[in-house]
Amino acid sequence: MRNIIIVICCLWIFGCASQPKQTTLTLFFSPEQVSLTAEQQRKISEFLASNPYHQLVAKVAPANLANPFDALLQGQKRIKAVSNLSNSQNIPLHLDYAPNQTVDTLILQRQSP
Repeated sequence: MRNIIIVICCLWIFGCASQPKQTTLTLFFSPEQVSLTAEQQRKISEFLASNPYHQLVAKVAPANLANPFDALLQGQKRIKAVSNLSNSQNIPLHLDYAPNQTVDTLILQRQSP
């Protein structure tokens, strides 16, 4: 009986001490940036690896450019870069263009069940 209580306490402590899984990742771009930096690729890869069986959404905002058409093109190129990374890991990703989101940001998030 004592051993069972010790095992339950250890499991409880381990569960409380472990970090919760990240459900959202926000990345920031410079206005002219269309590809991912090595650090951004690493963060996205880690996020995809920690959420492989969840429905994931990538919301990409337009770039902070004076010409709205150029801003849209920058957003599309960023979406393509993230899509290529998720396809290389065989993880489906729902891509959204979010014009009302803060400019030059990318938000990856796990959808609620």
